[in-house]
Amino acid sequence: MNWAIIAANVIMFIVERALWPENQPYALQPRNPHLLHYFTYQFLHASPLHLGGNMLFLYIFGNNVNDRIGHLGYLAFYLAGGVAAGIGHMLSSSSSVIGASGSVSAVTGAYLVLLPRSHVTILYWFYLIGTIELPSVYFIIFSFVMDFAMGFGGGETNIAHTAHISGSVFGFGVTFTLLSLGLLPRDPFDLFALFKQWNRRRQYKDLVQQGFDPFNAGPRNRNTPPDPNMGRIQDLRAQISEALARHEVEDAARIYLELHAIDSRQVLSRHNQLDVANQLFAAGVYPAAAEAYERFLQYYPKHDQIEQVYLVLGLLYSRYLNHPDRARQYLSAALERLNDPRQIELAKHELQTVTS
Repeated sequence: MNWAIIAANVIMFIVERALWPENQPYALQPRNPHLLHYFTYQFLHASPLHLGGNMLFLYIFGNNVNDRIGHLGYLAFYLAGGVAAGIGHMLSSSSSVIGASGSVSAVTGAYLVLLPRSHVTILYWFYLIGTIELPSVYFIIFSFVMDFAMGFGGGETNIAHTAHISGSVFGFGVTFTLLSLGLLPRDPFDLFALFKQWNRRRQYKDLVQQGFDPFNAGPRNRNTPPDPNMGRIQDLRAQISEALARHEVEDAARIYLELHAIDSRQVLSRHNQLDVANQLFAAGVYPAAAEAYERFLQYYPKHDQIEQVYLVLGLLYSRYLNHPDRARQYLSAALERLNDPRQIELAKHELQTVTS
């Protein structure tokens, strides 16, 4: 769809040059607006440079947004962004406007939400010609700030800066809302994930400053002499991470048991701890699996699939460890959180078994 929009803009520019070389009857006129013109102005351009600049930006940012939103959704979003940009321009200026820049600004606003950690390549020439890669978030925010400064700085320009601003705000706001409501699929690279990771780093930094020792999984007493096993502990933790990176889960679980024989307080990173616990369960090492899952609950209680851990612990204590009290505790906790009907039925059946 993004390529189709680019093609439509190029075709319309050719038609425009042939039919209306001096005056564009389908431009958006703030003093005499027509509903149709809120859409047609988006496909008109004043010069080849005007067209080329807008299409270059649309090519750079539009394909990825198109992939995330889908073809029809992207077309509706693009046109709606142009309408929002046209309204913003109409409220702040009386001059006519043409061009796709308002729609493209909506696309860059969406890009900022969906792919804030990507980079763009910038061509520069100042005595020398070369390229430099910049984080897209800096580039987009810089462009927005420049539009804001020039749009509200009091100077006269031929660029519809308020249309750019309105399009950017529309694109950012709509995409942020769609992600918030779950109407767009989340992924590890969007703005929400970026904020979540920043918050985790902040919490971790605060914990360390308060005395938390990540290698001993507990508060650090500065008057206590260093653990003579610390070197071995760090080496084992590194071996576990390397084994999991190579997908050698059995070796990772074996090393984890060795680590806990040295220091039972050790806990791995979120994914590593869960992978090791799952492998211990699959291997039939049930007491160690239960302990690994419980440490996961203790340190990562807000995990996205925490209900699965409660369910597995309930099954462990019910079927393999003969501990009905703990089984009831975890199965009840799982039932409060589960959404899958089959898992709910399984938890209810197992809870009845340990209760009877």
